[in-house]
Amino acid sequence: MLKTNSVFYFDSSDFINISHHYIDKANFSLAEKSIKLGLEQHPKNIDLMLLKSELLIFNSNYQVAYEILNFVQEIDPENREVYLQKATIYSKNNLSDEAIEILKKALLFIDDKLEIWNMIGMEFLLNENYESAVPFFKKCIDYDNEDYQSLYNLIFCYENLDMIDESISELSSVLEKRPYSKIAWHQLGKIYNKQQKYKESISAFDFAIISDDQFVSAYIEKAKILEKVDKISEAIMNYRLAIELSEGNSFVYYRIAKCYRKLDNKKFFLNYIKKALREEPGNEKAWVFLIKDYLKKNNYRQAKYLASKALNNNINSIKLLKLNAEIYRDLGNYKEAIKFYNQIVDFKQTLSWKIWKGLIGCLLNSKEWSELLRISLRAKKQFPNKAILDFTISGCLLKNGKINEAIYFYQSGKKISQVPDKLIKSFPEFTQNKTLLV
Repeated sequence: MLKTNSVFYFDSSDFINISHHYIDKANFSLAEKSIKLGLEQHPKNIDLMLLKSELLIFNSNYQVAYEILNFVQEIDPENREVYLQKATIYSKNNLSDEAIEILKKALLFIDDKLEIWNMIGMEFLLNENYESAVPFFKKCIDYDNEDYQSLYNLIFCYENLDMIDESISELSSVLEKRPYSKIAWHQLGKIYNKQQKYKESISAFDFAIISDDQFVSAYIEKAKILEKVDKISEAIMNYRLAIELSEGNSFVYYRIAKCYRKLDNKKFFLNYIKKALREEPGNEKAWVFLIKDYLKKNNYRQAKYLASKALNNNINSIKLLKLNAEIYRDLGNYKEAIKFYNQIVDFKQTLSWKIWKGLIGCLLNSKEWSELLRISLRAKKQFPNKAILDFTISGCLLKNGKINEAIYFYQSGKKISQVPDKLIKSFPEFTQNKTLLV
């Protein structure tokens, strides 16, 4: 019909099936055309109108969608889809209270309540109202004990409410009904892990694996705990089983590399850390671990090379910028170190004291007084009670001949501590200026 501009009559159900076909294939353009043609032939068909409003909501055209839904509601006041779509519109416009209210109205006359309970629970969860979300997710699980998404959400709510006992009780209840529920065993294992009950956690993951010996996540979680209790060889075995059951991934290779490092097996450590980086060149943790390993051995040449390579794959990584800065600082190349520290300062407004201290130390060693003053003043906004900043600012001001301002900062620092020896060496003006010492 579209190609020939001809008009053929189809039943409304045919247009609905065609529209669903294109929606399922994410071909929304043809779905819209199908709905348009369908409504031209069946202008009062409710299902086609609801399909149209659904696409309008998908395209964020909420006003027109809402008008259609109001029209349908007048014709069919207890249409389930009208309430669900209106709730979606409210939710997408951050009107959670309105979404919850209309969903609760729908509960009064809709028999299949599962989806609505879930939607109400999700609205409360997204608003971090975990206590109100709990009863709705519980209803979902009571109705369908295989509704694992609701189980995840319920446990998440309990965790945020610090209701660990309730989490364990809920999972135990699920396991009484379905003793081979791998998801429930898996969640139970994670909870025991957080409680540092490692024996119970390993046991729970073992039951998850008994329930499904292809359950990759259970092998990985079990291996992570085996690492914690120093059963390194067993941990490696479980990580390897996870790789055999799925495609190798950077995270697992990295964990195996860490295990071999603990066993002081340098060959296998390097083998697996390189595998991790080949799988995912942007694996920040793997790069940092590898570079620090070379730094421990004082192999700064290799560490510097790897740190530069790592940064090429993670150009916005604060950790790698910091690592590069520290390597050049330790090598005495303060100008290069300052470049990396400045990149961190440009990326983030709030920095750790260690980064400010590193940058200030490099500027001090390179005697860049004007820049040192600027950076120290910035750092003081974040750390107003660090006496070393007052003394550094005072020293820089003395270099510029601003005596009165220097005295103010010097005396401010003296109220907290004595001048560090390093600063006395950098700023001999401290001992030469008699006014300052009064």
